[in-house]
Amino acid sequence: MKKTYLLTAGFLLTALCNTSAQLVKVPLTLDKWDTITLDRGDTTRVKLVQETYLGKECFLLQSGAMVLKDVNLRDGSIEADISFSQQRSFLGFSVRMQDINNFENFYLRPHQSGNPDATQYTPEFNGQTGFQLYYGEGYDGAFSFRFNQWHHIKIELHGLQAEFYIDNTPVIKVKELLTGWKTGKIAIGTGGAPLRVANVQYTIKQEFAPAPMPIPANGEGGVVTRWQISNLVHSNLFEKAYHLTPEIKNKLTWTTQTTEPSGTINLARFGGNPNDTGRTMVARLLIESALNQVKELSFGFSDYVTVYLNDKVLYYGADKQYSRDYRFLGTIGYFDKLFLPLKKGINELWFVVSEDFGGWGVKAKFENMESILLK
Repeated sequence: MKKTYLLTAGFLLTALCNTSAQLVKVPLTLDKWDTITLDRGDTTRVKLVQETYLGKECFLLQSGAMVLKDVNLRDGSIEADISFSQQRSFLGFSVRMQDINNFENFYLRPHQSGNPDATQYTPEFNGQTGFQLYYGEGYDGAFSFRFNQWHHIKIELHGLQAEFYIDNTPVIKVKELLTGWKTGKIAIGTGGAPLRVANVQYTIKQEFAPAPMPIPANGEGGVVTRWQISNLVHSNLFEKAYHLTPEIKNKLTWTTQTTEPSGTINLARFGGNPNDTGRTMVARLLIESALNQVKELSFGFSDYVTVYLNDKVLYYGADKQYSRDYRFLGTIGYFDKLFLPLKKGINELWFVVSEDFGGWGVKAKFENMESILLK
């Protein structure tokens, strides 16, 4: 009897949760849509042209993006038919859009048709994309496109998870939407080449507040999950700085920040105008060592890093997009290693990280935690 009651209660809760899920078909009329451009607000070059293409009434969007007016969505679905050429572009859908600089982004790369990264999910923080930080399972997926034909796109949002479908085929299953459980706008953008859009529709559902994915304790498995992060500075502060001086240190202030569950810390979360040059932040770590020793540390960064240990420069690296070859994306991972000469007592490790494009972050993992403690 108790089991029957629980099943019935669960069914009723689910039914109540989804009572507001109604399909809304959006007219392709100019009064339902706003337009924006990639240059943050100038709409003079964006035009929506109504036409018929391959039997469907549609909009032809030559550039920029179209934003659905008077609709905010947190949980539910977005669907549309789209048609595009093989021209290099990054066309797609922005959802839970707080403003032009902060949203969840699902997009297609027509020029990578059939490749593992033909489709992509990435969050955008403060106008900065993050595909160099987020790739692989749960972030990108393969698909072979039909050019200048119609594809049906569907995005399902529920809590901190999402599914991205093309022609009813699942291509990406997102385990954690990284901008959080927020209500926001819906936009469809060209990403650099003309795009046709037809049959736009959406549903809004009322879901229960999701539990965030747990973040491992700092140092668990050797992974650094808590950093001290500086304010935003210009990279020239550290130009030819082989030692950290009081003049440099006095220009920095610090906050303690945790990483994402993967161990990556996305520095774009903490500010920075995407149009600024020399965007630089410092990720600082205090390491208490029980003895004088050498400790192996694997790390990744994007796009440039200078590493200091106990005020002395130790390493410099550059991993920006295309810096090695035409297909090098500058993705982040535990690809590099340092052998830290730790002294007994407190050691101060700085990662001075500068951004160019595509992702701004750092991650680090010790070989083991023997005889060290992260402060």
